[in-house]
Amino acid sequence: MKLDQTQPPVREEHAPQEFSQARTQMQQRVRQRKRKRFLKSCKAAALMLAIILLTAAVGLFIHHFVIERYFPARPAAEALIPAAPEVPQEPEAEPEPEPETEPEPESEPEPEPEPEREPELEKEPESEPLDQTLPVYAYASETEKTQQLDLQMYSTNAILIDLETNTVLAEKNADEIIYPASMTKIMTALIACEMIADWDATYTMAQDVIDTYFLADATMAGFLAGEEVTMRDLVYGAVLPSGAEATYALADVIAGSEEEFAELMNEKAAELGLEHTHFVDASGLHDDEHYTTVRDMAIILQAALNHELCREVLSTARYTARSTAQNPEGVEMVNKFLVRAESQELSGAAIVAAKTGYTSEAMNCCASYGLTPDGRACICVTAGAWTSWYALYDHIAMYTTYGW
Repeated sequence: MKLDQTQPPVREEHAPQEFSQARTQMQQRVRQRKRKRFLKSCKAAALMLAIILLTAAVGLFIHHFVIERYFPARPAAEALIPAAPEVPQEPEAEPEPEPETEPEPESEPEPEPEPEREPELEKEPESEPLDQTLPVYAYASETEKTQQLDLQMYSTNAILIDLETNTVLAEKNADEIIYPASMTKIMTALIACEMIADWDATYTMAQDVIDTYFLADATMAGFLAGEEVTMRDLVYGAVLPSGAEATYALADVIAGSEEEFAELMNEKAAELGLEHTHFVDASGLHDDEHYTTVRDMAIILQAALNHELCREVLSTARYTARSTAQNPEGVEMVNKFLVRAESQELSGAAIVAAKTGYTSEAMNCCASYGLTPDGRACICVTAGAWTSWYALYDHIAMYTTYGW
């Protein structure tokens, strides 16, 4: 007897239920995979967040602790001598008015002319300044409006001084000892401008001088061995491209050696009443005994700006030295800080003069002279920025944000 082949197998009656169970199991597996993927994504996101937070923490640690090891804090200056620079001005004015105004009352006793003339002599220097934007060389004083800065600045040290009132508008660690690096060349240029009489006189550049500073990884102006460079081009070469061979040449011409020239620099610092500044060389190469503060450097810049030629050099963005046999087209020089400032939005402010500096110990520093958006003349000095651009941004912020 044959089986009916058309009759379906008995197991097929349960197929829909088995398919439903398989579908449910598959859906559960898919959900589990999705949960695992979601958990993995959460873990990855948490890990990335942890890495970002750790990186930020390390950055803050390095910024606030590691750098400070290179710039050990010094106590604030004990005395800020506000009237010290006025002393040499008074004796110059005293001998002139006394004989002119007092010959008539010869019979009268001597005590009368002295009290009458002393108040007049005190008023004369105040009413007849050489340049109202550049007051006498006295430490600027803090006021109730002086802003104490901290994390607002990239730089570890900063000061902004209103030259009209000689007051500090904003500051950050202004009395800590810093290494000035090539800001040193402001003092070098000032002494050169005060002592050089013949600006067309020349100095023959030597190969050993070039080699010495090249091996020291110092910044060079671009003068070549055997080139006869004028005194004027040496000063421009020292300031704009920050040429170390130019500063050596100036020191050699003026004092016979860089060591003797450093003595002149220290004498000038004492004359300006600076209490926390000491120089070892004319270029600013690192030395533990070569130091200053941003407050002291502000006074050095004021003194430099009061000399006509020195102010012109510090305010020049581009310059070309005269043609020579070694450099037929002259040496082209650029003050990178001033050129970069030209491309920035200053909100009505202006940066007129500047000198930067850098060594691995000093980091990036700069001293500048400029105007706030409301037209006030100010000096700004910063030190300890990680990059030269950060230094520029700090100066722009000081003039545009904290100079009001």
